[in-house]
Amino acid sequence: MNRTESARRLILICLLLGAVTLAVYWPVSHYAFLNYDDQDYVTANPHVRTGLSWANLAWAFTTTHAGNWHPLAWISHMLDCRLFGGNAGLHHLVNAFLHSTNTLLLFLVLRRFTGATWRSAFVSALFGLHPLHVESVAWVAERKDVLSTFFFVLTLWAYERYAKCRISSARLAVQNGGPAMPRASCPDASTLQRFSAPTIWYLATFVLFALGLMSKPMLVTVPFLLLLLDLWPLRRFDLSAPKKALGTFWPLVLEKVPLLALSAAGGLLTFRAQQQAQYVAELSYMPLGMRLQHALLSYGRYLQKMLWPEGLAVYYPYPLPMPVGAVVLSTLVLVGINVAAILLVRRRPYIAVGWFWYLGTLVPVIGLVQVGLQATADRYTYIPLIGMFVALTWAAADLGQGFKSAKPVLLSAAAVILAASAWGTAVQLRYWRNSESVFRRALAVTGDNPLAHLNLGSALLEQNKFEQGEYHFREVIRLRPMVASAHSNLGFALLMQQKPADAISSFRAALEIDRSLTRTHALLASALLAVGKRDEAVTEYKAALELDPDWLVALNDLAWVLATDPEPRRRDGAQAVLLAERLCRLTESRDPQSIGTLAAAYAEAGRFADAVKSAAQAAELAEKLGQPDRAAKNRELLELYRKGKPYHEADGKSDE
Repeated sequence: MNRTESARRLILICLLLGAVTLAVYWPVSHYAFLNYDDQDYVTANPHVRTGLSWANLAWAFTTTHAGNWHPLAWISHMLDCRLFGGNAGLHHLVNAFLHSTNTLLLFLVLRRFTGATWRSAFVSALFGLHPLHVESVAWVAERKDVLSTFFFVLTLWAYERYAKCRISSARLAVQNGGPAMPRASCPDASTLQRFSAPTIWYLATFVLFALGLMSKPMLVTVPFLLLLLDLWPLRRFDLSAPKKALGTFWPLVLEKVPLLALSAAGGLLTFRAQQQAQYVAELSYMPLGMRLQHALLSYGRYLQKMLWPEGLAVYYPYPLPMPVGAVVLSTLVLVGINVAAILLVRRRPYIAVGWFWYLGTLVPVIGLVQVGLQATADRYTYIPLIGMFVALTWAAADLGQGFKSAKPVLLSAAAVILAASAWGTAVQLRYWRNSESVFRRALAVTGDNPLAHLNLGSALLEQNKFEQGEYHFREVIRLRPMVASAHSNLGFALLMQQKPADAISSFRAALEIDRSLTRTHALLASALLAVGKRDEAVTEYKAALELDPDWLVALNDLAWVLATDPEPRRRDGAQAVLLAERLCRLTESRDPQSIGTLAAAYAEAGRFADAVKSAAQAAELAEKLGQPDRAAKNRELLELYRKGKPYHEADGKSDE
């Protein structure tokens, strides 16, 4: 095949990989944000929602919000908000485009490393289409996965150029009487003989790796992975001659020291961020022995899901008690594969490289340092499974070379595997349409799942399905009685069903667990108002504002009570004005309810000219926003204020 035909084939493979991957994931363009992490990363994050600015960029590089330090991930979300606003489908599409790009880059990089076009294409297609990767692509908050992998693959590309420059330099040294090096394919000698080419490519590797760590710190094991690639396919040391291999191995370790320093810094920043967010489980909660058992179990379960990806969920609860039989079986499988990989390392080095790629890149998230309460997560396999795909693909292809009829069998098997993967991904993708569908699926495949009940209940509340939401919050409380948010959300569901007395009990239960729940204090105040306990309600509103002086609901409702309460002893016009003016500043005078509250506060303070002006403004704005009832109410109050009378709630009439 001539170079033109080879280039055409390469372009065709790239087009197919990109088009098929993007086509399979295109439905995400119609998907919504989730009520799980998407609030922290986009929808309820003011730094992200306001887009790129110098202040927001400074925040991205200094914050440990959401328990991580990944400034580039934050910046990518800011850029999306600047370009697309709150259009969730376009945020999703950016993830899909990045995943498609990663699939293409992986093919090109594997081909550069190995020279094997079709094997590289199959591995890349499997990466692009495997159902385990749906979570990383279809979840906006997991932008960090697809973005960090983009830089990860580019890091491999730059390192391959660096390594082959070094190999070429060594071969030139051999020609001049220097020490010999293992043979390896490399670019044109004319390019490699340029001054300091290895230095340039090493710097590129360093920078790209740093960018990857700033996207997601899971890449901390990359320097160790590069050592594996030095074994195969770069063959920078040769295990067939152990003494000679040892002599070339340590210099390879030393050249990774700057990269290891980056890994150490990234790991330390992440650990501190997660500790500050109280995400790291204490040993008293989860002993080291239990963590080790769970790590062994997780390695086995990821392999199982790679081979048969069913029962996938957004969240897997920690298995208690630990399934001893499954742990033993997983351990035996791991030991067997380790032994086989080591025994075959000289004849089939790709098996050892792929296997230890899988083991090593999972180390940061395997649970030895337990972060959060999830047992495993599909997204953690996004990079590690590449190693398994490489090992299995090269092993199958090499085994097939010994049989004349193996080629059509292997091609057929590859086609079936890719078709099944695409179909499985399309099916799994449907569950990620919105919060309700993703958490209903999690409950269907995981059983007792407190987090799934909690988030499904919250999704149902957003649809005003309060009775259904109540059921799921009660299930959370049954499974985990000390989850404060479950009690609080149950209280809200009851309050919206006109059951304020029951709601008060739930809100108080939530606050007994966690007094720092600002929203719960405000909701408890609303429930207390509903049963006539107005003094207690005022106390709760004030407690909410002590926790968050900018809590809009508490500002509005407390200002309204202080301005309109039927009991003169509770009214305080001056304080009501201060609260309502702050409220209108925060809402930029774009909320008719807030402006109406300010009008009532002005009236109670005797500032009737200001009350008339604000009430007229509230009525006009409500009309523009399609709120006719609110507009009519403010016009009614406007006439009252024009007569120099404040509004008090006793019977809806003014004080005479």
